[in-house]
Amino acid sequence: MRKILFTLSLLSLLNFTSCGESFEDIKDAINNETLTPKTAKLLGSWQLESAVLPNGTDVSNSCFMEEVIDFNINGTYIDRRNQINESTGECEMVGEFIRGFDNEGNIFETAEKKLVIAKYQVVNKNELLLNFTIPFEATVTYLRIY
Repeated sequence: MRKILFTLSLLSLLNFTSCGESFEDIKDAINNETLTPKTAKLLGSWQLESAVLPNGTDVSNSCFMEEVIDFNINGTYIDRRNQINESTGECEMVGEFIRGFDNEGNIFETAEKKLVIAKYQVVNKNELLLNFTIPFEATVTYLRIY
């Protein structure tokens, strides 16, 4: 019985510690103005759902839809670009870009927050819209995967 109580106590202490560290990281980021309640909902991974040009044409395909972006607590996100290799017909990751975002809904070309290339909007907690102006105009929708 003592072993069971000890194990349960240890597990609850570990859970408290890990939750506390995560909460403290977010709390510190908010205090340092690197994260606000507005951008906290962006954190995590998002998978491409569709890419629509201004004329309504959806240019996404099964390979393109494997693209995943990860928003980080430090105001950057990683964009992994997929494309079909013309010679092999296989879907490949052709680039991994580190971009920046801010609290006003801007997406930047680089982590240094230079050149706004898109505006973001979280439609609900599980859907993200990016309205790109550079390199081409398109509305890209992502769904949260975690």
